[in-house]
Amino acid sequence: MSHSSHPLVETKLSGVVLVCGDCEERSDGPTKLKAKQVRKELRRDLVHVPGRLRVVQSTCLGLCPKKAMALVAVAGGHAPIAAEVCRDDDVADFAKALSRSIR
Repeated sequence: MSHSSHPLVETKLSGVVLVCGDCEERSDGPTKLKAKQVRKELRRDLVHVPGRLRVVQSTCLGLCPKKAMALVAVAGGHAPIAAEVCRDDDVADFAKALSRSIR
């Protein structure tokens, strides 16, 4: 029996940014960050990036940073970029670094 169709579909996405939702639940997680707010900030900060990046909340990424939240971006055919963010400034710095890497 031949199976000519395949599950792959076209997408306009140039990459995805994963925000760990489990970090905020940990007792040793970030004190000032919530995943929903981080996603919102990243969407705003990455609006000028060429292509379309999807910012999504994930379960544990396995990084589990102390007093911080884990972020991972996979975009533009590059190796994943990971960060441990503690403050809004860190989120903005991550967005800047990501923007530079996928131009």
